[in-house]
Amino acid sequence: MNTQKVQRKDPKDIRRTASDLLSRGQAVGLTVLILVVVAGLIAWPQQALIVLIALALCFYLLFVGLKLLMHIASHQGSAKTTAMVAVDDPNLPTYTLLVPLYKEANMLPSLVASIQQLQYPKQLLQVLLLLEESDEETRAEAIGMDLPDYFQTVLVPAGIKPRGKPKALNMGLAQATGTFTVIYDAEDRPDSDQLLKVVAAFRAAPEDVACVQARLFFWNEDTSIVTRFYWTEYVVHYEYVLPGLAWLGLVPPLGGTSNHFRTDVLRTIAFDADQLPKGAEGIGGWDPWNVTEDAELAGALATYGYDVVMIDSVTYEEATAHLRIADKQRRRWLKGYLQTGLAYTSYPLQHIRRMGFARWFCYCLLTIGTPLSQILNPIFWTLTIVYFITRSTFIESLFPGPMFVIGALLMVVGNLLFFYQLIGACLHRTGYGSVRYMFLTPLWWVFTSWSAYWVLWELARPSTRSEWHKTPHGHDLEKEGALETKSSMVQSSTNV
Repeated sequence: MNTQKVQRKDPKDIRRTASDLLSRGQAVGLTVLILVVVAGLIAWPQQALIVLIALALCFYLLFVGLKLLMHIASHQGSAKTTAMVAVDDPNLPTYTLLVPLYKEANMLPSLVASIQQLQYPKQLLQVLLLLEESDEETRAEAIGMDLPDYFQTVLVPAGIKPRGKPKALNMGLAQATGTFTVIYDAEDRPDSDQLLKVVAAFRAAPEDVACVQARLFFWNEDTSIVTRFYWTEYVVHYEYVLPGLAWLGLVPPLGGTSNHFRTDVLRTIAFDADQLPKGAEGIGGWDPWNVTEDAELAGALATYGYDVVMIDSVTYEEATAHLRIADKQRRRWLKGYLQTGLAYTSYPLQHIRRMGFARWFCYCLLTIGTPLSQILNPIFWTLTIVYFITRSTFIESLFPGPMFVIGALLMVVGNLLFFYQLIGACLHRTGYGSVRYMFLTPLWWVFTSWSAYWVLWELARPSTRSEWHKTPHGHDLEKEGALETKSSMVQSSTNV
């Protein structure tokens, strides 16, 4: 844990938005790199390819090594039990719930019911429904409902771009009155005692803990093959990745929901008004141009010397069941990871000085490495398949000496590690029916690489660079009845 906060200086020295994909230094460096690579491929094609492959193997060694380290550390980093304050505690703090909604009128009734069942004094709650001005259907549904008096609606102007969740959250932050602030999405169904557990976690934590992250799981695991893979990936992310990073003292990229903040910290680390879109209202706690504003915010907290802890509480969500929608959602995640990694490598020395080298390096390796690995994977799959079919001596010459051994080990050990994580996740959370579908993992990896290549196209075009791919929800609401059973299964499992 860090014991001293970083004092704020020039905003550019601390936190950069994704309004420009590359800084001037990054643009110059990338141009020089491309010219060097092209010149090398023209003058010494074979040698240049060997160097590129060697660099790729070095990246894979670091990336797979970090994944393995996180998995091992997660056995120490996951909370087995979490204390909870009493609901009648006279010193309970006020709490703001930010709930961004867009084209989700069908989700409002179950959302309101879910919030009402939270075990927390309602007079201490402020629920802000963040409604887009252009979304007349959801606005009409909210007006027509008999909302409790601790619910408020906040109108998010339509004329200011980019449109998306960060803009709505910044509007909500400006009106937040709670000591703590949490984000819930329309489909979220948090454990009823989650707020009480979070208050206990904050009371027990050092002052430099600014965020408590709950775990996210899906309630509709068995709807389709897509939901089975989504469900399993969420188990891996919230059981292995985030707890492992937290235990190692690194920077866990936050999930988009059920992250509980000290409200004053969100305001401390906010972008200055001149960094936000012209005419934007609200407080810039989140980057309006970044489509994974949650992961970027984790880096901002670390830059200011704050930490994140995990909590043993679950929020259930609804996984998309269709490839077409999943493709767009994954584009958004991967695109935002690249935006985040580029933002935090634009001024590396400043961020290293503030975050520490290990935290900065692993954070950038994870945010850039996740999409980069999915971009590189098809290249090496193709080389492997072509080599086994043709026994090409040219391909063999690209992996001289130790490079062949390292490449073979990475292919076998790395893929087995990721496959083992998926199988282990199924068994760990009683998803036994999904185990057999994990043997389709190579096809799922091809699908994720497809999305990654589309991300490059979207980032190259200013019109789609910050485009927010909205994920529709509500197709599996009938499965919410199983939440009580699922929640008991999750709570009864204590070994990660």
